[in-house]
Amino acid sequence: MAALDGAAPTLAPRWIISRAVDLWLVIGSAAAGYLYLLLGAGWHVPITLLWWLWSVGFDGTHIFATASRTFFDAQARRRDARLLYGSLAFFFSLGPVMVLLGGVKYLALLVGVWAYYHVVRQHYGFMVMYKVKNRDLAPVDNLLDWVFLTVMLVFPPFQRFFLRHPEELGLRVRLGAMEPAVWVLVGATGAVWAARQWIRRRSAVPVDWPKMLLLGAIIPLHWMTFAWMNWQAAVPTVTIVHNLQYHAIIWFHNRNRYSGERAAAEHGRIPAAVSRSLLVYAAVGLGFSLLYRVPGFELGKVSELAFGFFCGFGLTHYYLDSRIWRVRHDPGLREALELG
Repeated sequence: MAALDGAAPTLAPRWIISRAVDLWLVIGSAAAGYLYLLLGAGWHVPITLLWWLWSVGFDGTHIFATASRTFFDAQARRRDARLLYGSLAFFFSLGPVMVLLGGVKYLALLVGVWAYYHVVRQHYGFMVMYKVKNRDLAPVDNLLDWVFLTVMLVFPPFQRFFLRHPEELGLRVRLGAMEPAVWVLVGATGAVWAARQWIRRRSAVPVDWPKMLLLGAIIPLHWMTFAWMNWQAAVPTVTIVHNLQYHAIIWFHNRNRYSGERAAAEHGRIPAAVSRSLLVYAAVGLGFSLLYRVPGFELGKVSELAFGFFCGFGLTHYYLDSRIWRVRHDPGLREALELG
């Protein structure tokens, strides 16, 4: 009867960490972005204040989160020495080299574009985990969900900075003539994805509610942010959501991987210590953030070479993050994330 009357069956949703944590930090983290949107675009709180709160309290600490399961993990250092130290050497050299070659503007653009791609890829990763958890793995849906999320998150900054206001990024090329065609692409993508949801409903396919909630929380935030904010305000607004999500998944991963009696002997004292106490994790992460964000900002104001060097923290993080979350190729990671 469900297939005839159009009602999709309701099954208990399966969460990545737990219902409460997912709703508060994986999906509900979008509330922090909407708060930043309200404070910046609505109440005009100085962006410098919002930037510092985000940069030191959330973004710098999430760099530590990556380090906690890479450079601070003795087992990871032995297993992935070439990856870890090679990326460290390359990306901390890349910035200064680009500065010396006169490409500081291109370096800033590289960091900005890669940072946003990094955010989009993380949202995609969480969406895929919800799909795996809820057996939402039909090939056509995998493709359409990927296309839908990518188009809906890439379009807002592309429209603002490449079609309408390239001067905000110091760009001289305006691609405004492309805007009608881009809108057609966006509209077609939304229509096809919506039609597929209707077909799923008519076919009595269970609704993947965690995935739908994630999409419903994230996509409108990005559209509103880039409609109302310049890049300086948009960066913390969309990235704070990513930071909170990242802390949630790292804490879950570290608790599962480093909680054994031999964790300190096998992985090192830091991963073992910060996985046992959330307060210790937060304190060490904040200390790590303060130690490099404050000097990096101050030195970057007076030296482009220093700016290039400190870009290495972000660039190394973006690259390593694309390598260390490959669940398909890492049985230990699947076990730590309970995706077996």
